[in-house]
Amino acid sequence: MGGAKEVSGRMSHVPDYDLTRLGSRAFEQLVVALARRDIGPGVAVFGDGRDGGREATFEGTINWSRTASGGQNELDQWSGYTVLQAKFHVKPGITPKNNAVWLQKQIKSELDGWIEAAEENKRSRLPDYLIFITNVDLSAVAKDGGIDTVNRAVRKWITDDDTVKSGLRVKDFAIWHADQIRSMLDTNQEVRCAFPALLTAGDLLAKLTPEWVSLGNFDAQDPLRDQLLLAIKDDRWIRLSQSGGPGEAKLWLDDTAIDLPATISKPEGDVAVQAVRHVLRLGDTVLRQRQPDRIKRSNLVLVGGPGQGKSTLSQLIAQAYRVALLTGADPGPSVKEVVDGTRSALARLRLPVPSNRRWPMRLDLAKYAEELSTGAETSLLRWISHRLTERTDQTISPNSLRQWLRAWPWALILDGLDEVPSLEARRLVYNKIDDLLTTAEDDDADLMIVVTTRPTGYDERFSAERFEHLELQRLPSDDAAAFAQQITDKRFTNDDEMRVKVAARMRAAAHDPLTIRLMQSPLQVTIMSFIVEKYPTLPPDRFTLFRMYYETMFDREIAKDIPVARFLSQYRTEIDRLHEQVGLTLQASSEAADGAEASISPQELHDIARSRLLDRGFSHFEAEKQAAALVEASTHRLVLLGPRDDGVGFDIRTLQELMAARAITEGDDSTVMRRLQLIAHHPHWRNTWLLAVGALLLRSERFEKSILRLLEQLDTDPHRLYARYPTAPALAADILEDNLAAKRPRFEKGLVGRVLGSLDRPPAVDLARLAAAFLSIASDPLYRRLVYDRIESAASAGSARRAASALLLEEMSAEVSPHDTRCTAMLNSYRVLKVPESEGQALAAWSRILESSILPVQYPDASELHFRIWSSIELPSDQGVESIGLDTYLQKLVEPVGLGEKDMQILKAGLDALSGSRIQLTGPSPGVALPDMLRVGAAEPLLRALDNEDVATSLDLALGTLPSTHWTVEAMLGAAFKPSQNRRPVGPEILRFVAEANAADNSYPD
Repeated sequence: MGGAKEVSGRMSHVPDYDLTRLGSRAFEQLVVALARRDIGPGVAVFGDGRDGGREATFEGTINWSRTASGGQNELDQWSGYTVLQAKFHVKPGITPKNNAVWLQKQIKSELDGWIEAAEENKRSRLPDYLIFITNVDLSAVAKDGGIDTVNRAVRKWITDDDTVKSGLRVKDFAIWHADQIRSMLDTNQEVRCAFPALLTAGDLLAKLTPEWVSLGNFDAQDPLRDQLLLAIKDDRWIRLSQSGGPGEAKLWLDDTAIDLPATISKPEGDVAVQAVRHVLRLGDTVLRQRQPDRIKRSNLVLVGGPGQGKSTLSQLIAQAYRVALLTGADPGPSVKEVVDGTRSALARLRLPVPSNRRWPMRLDLAKYAEELSTGAETSLLRWISHRLTERTDQTISPNSLRQWLRAWPWALILDGLDEVPSLEARRLVYNKIDDLLTTAEDDDADLMIVVTTRPTGYDERFSAERFEHLELQRLPSDDAAAFAQQITDKRFTNDDEMRVKVAARMRAAAHDPLTIRLMQSPLQVTIMSFIVEKYPTLPPDRFTLFRMYYETMFDREIAKDIPVARFLSQYRTEIDRLHEQVGLTLQASSEAADGAEASISPQELHDIARSRLLDRGFSHFEAEKQAAALVEASTHRLVLLGPRDDGVGFDIRTLQELMAARAITEGDDSTVMRRLQLIAHHPHWRNTWLLAVGALLLRSERFEKSILRLLEQLDTDPHRLYARYPTAPALAADILEDNLAAKRPRFEKGLVGRVLGSLDRPPAVDLARLAAAFLSIASDPLYRRLVYDRIESAASAGSARRAASALLLEEMSAEVSPHDTRCTAMLNSYRVLKVPESEGQALAAWSRILESSILPVQYPDASELHFRIWSSIELPSDQGVESIGLDTYLQKLVEPVGLGEKDMQILKAGLDALSGSRIQLTGPSPGVALPDMLRVGAAEPLLRALDNEDVATSLDLALGTLPSTHWTVEAMLGAAFKPSQNRRPVGPEILRFVAEANAADNSYPD
């Protein structure tokens, strides 16, 4: 047997590249890149190894005399199957001896795994040769040094009798340790330059072209340095601290930052991660799309509910990269304070400073959407150049930015997709992001994009081919309690008595089953800390939580011994109404793309206050005077309304929605119910709707019946095709989730029944939301049997209801924690459904449609993705299968109904939006309808057709004639038009309703 290929000693003149800066995954990428240069392009990435590491393989002949490792002669070669395994040590030992011990353990574990695989035939192929590559340094001292020690141990293990008997016959091995990797990097500078963690400032300057050499060198003349210094200070503070909370200490990001739990959907089930840690880990890899072993899903979407901390996480991610870039710099004292504070916060959270020093740019997507809504064809690069030019007073062209993108890795953080409510504006944003990704791929740029959004209304999902979705989870109770302590300690640094009192109340809240539901996000915990300072009795629901927060702010100002306190007390009702009217106005204006920023000018704020005072009978002079005082008090004392560019807006979005809800619920019962019915379908208004329900239930128990009646009537609109695509089940689930049915057993039972009604037809939307609601309801012993009996009943019905039960059970199985053995066992017992093979194919095809992006027609579909248990079901081949367009199928379906010729033309024009969608009919007549492709054009023509009641009714009647095995046709239609129909603007109408009611209330007979 030949000797192992290793470096005989520390090589002379080898630069001391710090390989530990790479991180595990980037080191594996580096290994593959170097192996392809040294061994040959035939090196292929095989996948995850036994220990989770990435294995690379090479099939063929390696002539060592022609490699960087060097061989004695042309005969020094390997012929056969070679496996390469990377062994990365996060913190190498202080001495080479420690490193040698660590590496021996790693290699022994790997060899034991190969022996086991050989004995049990677990691997299709065993290696002829092994190469172990590590980032640790080994001593070159003869005999007793680390290199010789490890070589002797490995040679002994692979020649051992037990090893040979197992069937593992390794002919030779090689060890590439840190020195050899550094030497190979020195030889392959192009590879090194692809890994920014290994670059120096001199490397960067060498890469930059003369005409823009100042951009990116981070010296005093570099505008990117200016932007970095300004941005790191801007992102230090948390918006909530500017809202005037009690306690004198400000809440800086570095004082209060936390990482949040999240899940990532995988074909094999959900994977639990910590959100920021996962983002930084991905960012530490090289994300160039032309490199070997590329990471396809190199971008992320952070999905979280209101106040769950999405924007704060985006700030923390950006700050981490800014700190990394400023490492070794000498900023001024104020910036140095933020850098040091952020480093401390990262250390407290056990998060590393990023080794891949990406240039971070954090943008507000709502502002970008405003720019696009003007008709401007502004690319993301041009928009970034505008923002940099405005901020740094230096002109930075898009072309210079593109060169910077080619030269240096970026982390582009796009915050607030959910604040772009217009469907058209959102699609423009999607297109521009896709354009930038295409540009980055063409330039082989190392770009990572992170987008934040709420889940409600996130219908046009980013392609799963490019984006990984992180669903933020609720704060665990222990984490909530720890965060509460952190907030309390910071707010009451100089008041021991109050700190102890508030901390005790927060601990009690964190262990109370009722109030812990209101401490599931950082925002809620922070607001709770403000409330318990004054109120020992804690609120049971979100409406009361935010109402008490507002009242706490108000009472705090009134209690101060200052002149304005008297004014605040006397005009409290007027100030309340001003906040409510502004909240409603901003909520309505932010429904459209051109108002996505949700702000009004100071003059508009003044006009709202003056108009109300005039309606109340004040003279013009008095109204003008008092309006100025009301605006001053609202923006400078309560500071819930704060500056927003050239206008004024709510710093906390949920407070805006709270005030809108209060405005909507002002009036007689029938008027209020009509308003709630108007906004119920629109995802932009969902939080406002729930807060309004909370306000009504707090006001009187009579509203329990009214709300149940509203849910019953909500899905009877012919223009929405009646109850084929119901909104009520998801709304009922949200009411239950908000704890609004607590201690209201009859109301709760009615809501549960409404949620279970979703089993009547397969859900075209809201599947994940409904599955979570089913799990929550089933966790209550009172309803557990009812839930699973209803599922079993649906499973034994026709194809459509059986499909509904199967889809919900599959989604529930993905949502439930694997540690919840009781729930998992019960799910599995009901999960074994008697689904015929042909119906299983329909479910598999529909699952793929659900998971793919429903986007404009120019987007590729993602039909090749596989999902959970349906992934094992093979779809039929094209042979013997009839393929038909969804629009053609629906036209033929409607013809027997007898729709008039004119109305039929209207319907056909609407169905043209579905011309790119197709189904396949398989099996004996009527067969099973399998979704083949869902490609949606502009939905507006179809919505206009449904505005015609005769057309809508006829389509509904026709859908009623569908064979049960064609349920996917109805589901595809709903997925195509419901998101757009639900997003039709209702803001102007709700403003008109409220204005008319206010005018009537303030009208008195002469």
